[in-house]
Amino acid sequence: MVTFKFGNLICERWILGPLEVNTYLVYDKNVENALLIDPADESPELLSHIRELNLNKILIFLTHGHADHILGVNFFRKKIPARVMISAEDAPMLADPHLNLSSYLGEDLAVEPAENIATEGQKIEIGSFSGELIKIPGHTPGGMILVFPGAIFSGDTLFAGSVGRSDFPGGDGRALVDGIKTRILSLSDRQVFPGHGPETTISEEKQNNPFFRTFFSF
Repeated sequence: MVTFKFGNLICERWILGPLEVNTYLVYDKNVENALLIDPADESPELLSHIRELNLNKILIFLTHGHADHILGVNFFRKKIPARVMISAEDAPMLADPHLNLSSYLGEDLAVEPAENIATEGQKIEIGSFSGELIKIPGHTPGGMILVFPGAIFSGDTLFAGSVGRSDFPGGDGRALVDGIKTRILSLSDRQVFPGHGPETTISEEKQNNPFFRTFFSF
């Protein structure tokens, strides 16, 4: 587990699941609500940590509906007071092993419907911090990122030095790259926390990401 701090806002990165997904626990030490982003596997250690922190109101935010990012949803839903949020476009993936690709991994996964449907521009409040949901399709039809003043949780949309795959069902490479250009790289510099691999920054991706280096060279 690696910890990042933005004032009172704390972000912990837990690498979970067979595909080493970055699962994030985001909370303000002064309040009891928290975000659990993309719980990628069952983790008694993370569960124990959440309980030790007395985080009693958990929003499980899913950046998209692929199996490797939702493998732990059922586990945490049963163990802690939590509700699940995902976009309308990706919501059908939760219960469908073909849509969430788990059938291709050899073990069908079905998750109960989400309690909350994420919408473009919706605000997520953690203590005194406010994040905004932004939809960027391309990796999946309803992929979403969460933007805080100092941080972006980009799921499988943007990685350090790369972008998400668009060759899965429902993918669209042009929409993905265009969305990153206009909706992420147009923002002021801040840290980017992706769904896999190390964190990065907007300025780093403008300068070094081969998908965008030429675009931002003028």
